[in-house]
Amino acid sequence: MENLKIYTLDNRTIQLYKDCFDSNGSSKKIENIEWQFLKGTEKKVFVNIAFDELKKKTAAIYAVSCVKFKLNNKLYQGTQSMDTMTDIDYRGLGLFAKLAKNVTDNCINDGLKLVYGFPNGISVHVYKKKMEWRIIDPIPFLIKPLKTKYFTNKIKFISFLPNIPLSFSRYKEGKNLRIIVNNSFSEQVNSVWEQFSKNIKVAVNRDLEYLNWRYIKKPNQNYQIAHCYDIYNVYKGFVVFVVKEKHNGKIGYIMELIYDIDNDEVGKQLLSFAVESIKKENADCILSWSFEHSPNYSSYKKHFFINMPEKLRPIELHFGVRSFDSKFDELIGNRLNWYLSYSDSDTV
Repeated sequence: MENLKIYTLDNRTIQLYKDCFDSNGSSKKIENIEWQFLKGTEKKVFVNIAFDELKKKTAAIYAVSCVKFKLNNKLYQGTQSMDTMTDIDYRGLGLFAKLAKNVTDNCINDGLKLVYGFPNGISVHVYKKKMEWRIIDPIPFLIKPLKTKYFTNKIKFISFLPNIPLSFSRYKEGKNLRIIVNNSFSEQVNSVWEQFSKNIKVAVNRDLEYLNWRYIKKPNQNYQIAHCYDIYNVYKGFVVFVVKEKHNGKIGYIMELIYDIDNDEVGKQLLSFAVESIKKENADCILSWSFEHSPNYSSYKKHFFINMPEKLRPIELHFGVRSFDSKFDELIGNRLNWYLSYSDSDTV
């Protein structure tokens, strides 16, 4: 459309961004948009805003958030596809594909190595066919049911059953380990992440800078962070969790679980503490993301987290990637190389 002008996101255009989402049933807060795109760790912005100069209205948006990636044992810049929106009056005009191509070209020209994200059931075909993404499903949902309510609300023929507790285990402090709740991170997380990720080939680099941005600086959130130390006060790892009213229930989320993988007891203690804390908030279940090949998967299985059946998943999401550099195509396109957690989710 000849009346459309393409803007990038900055402090002058941020209201145009917000207005488009607000007008189409998905309201956003200015401070969250700033945090996601203007105050990230990589200080680069890859956002297209199509604005109708005649009608003075935002027609469409495509945005990716720049993050640092661990590819094999080196660090590179990559992106996560985040916000897409086409105003109801401008749908069917191919704006989504046009803006996505513009942003992708800008990322490639700037030397970024990949994009990844979690398209829903409606948009996944566009990402695959028009944006050259490789879909490497499924997202590794794990669930620990705490009450029967989570299932009875979703399966009609057993909806008459009472809401019965399903988890009876209790947190017990280890003899040689102690857990301390402290909603901050120190530089010690860098060495723990380095040890935890030594066999991980593809992941957002979860260093101190990233963790502070993701969990301390994010507006309008209330994450809880617990840290583990041994008897010699050596830092051993951390867990981040939160409880939210979502999906017609009260859901606990294990956002991140990173620890000294040479000591299984550390993962056990951290996860046990998080589960007990979530239960005290009267949650119906706990969700997490963890591949079977992830370093922390065994900890989840020992705490009776199970692979979540697709029929019980709260929303339809897919896991997709695209390499921007041919030498990384096979590395990035193989799900066995990836580490994911709820840190990668933009909805929790």
